[in-house]
Amino acid sequence: MLNHRIFSGMILLSFLGMSSCTEVIKESQKVLKETQKPIVEGKFFPLETEGIKMYLPKEFIKLSKSEYLEFVEKSTDTLAVNLEKERLRELARSQSKVYFFQHTSSNSILTVFPTEYIKFTKNDAQMLLNDIKYHHDVISEQSGILFTKKEARFFETAEAQIFKSIYSISSEDLIGDFYKQIYFVSFNNKSFALTLETPFLVDFDPYLEKIRVL
Repeated sequence: MLNHRIFSGMILLSFLGMSSCTEVIKESQKVLKETQKPIVEGKFFPLETEGIKMYLPKEFIKLSKSEYLEFVEKSTDTLAVNLEKERLRELARSQSKVYFFQHTSSNSILTVFPTEYIKFTKNDAQMLLNDIKYHHDVISEQSGILFTKKEARFFETAEAQIFKSIYSISSEDLIGDFYKQIYFVSFNNKSFALTLETPFLVDFDPYLEKIRVL
């Protein structure tokens, strides 16, 4: 059964990096897309206490919670700052662990949420999809930001269950569309969720496939 307090914190949007200028977006798009060639290049970021090794493009850096809060507070978008601080408060209330990574040239943010092991089912995937829609509707009402679902899939093998959904994010105050990808993975008696928010659509699947669950 899903812990919906944890997942409500996961679903809320973090879009502090979305105010980048157009030229920065174009340049970072080139950098990130270079990492999507057939040979997937990157490096491992171990989450030691979780038994998980994230595999990410080399331009990512790991942020502590205090470093991430500093990143949040640099934004000039008051609404974005308030929404993100509320998300952090929700995560604190849920007592869930969270890890932050920043792509230095694009300000893309990857957030990882380890949780108790859940043998994720198709019904859980539908419940999570409904929760995502609910929280996106709340944000839209508060801010005028629009979320458009581009993809939602559930994969299951004898050993793993993976949920994936992708959304485009648009607003009159944003330069172009932005994208949010949400994954939930159960494998090797461990479960974790992650969100990736980028100023352009990237294929994260090759990096997900290289994540090590010990």
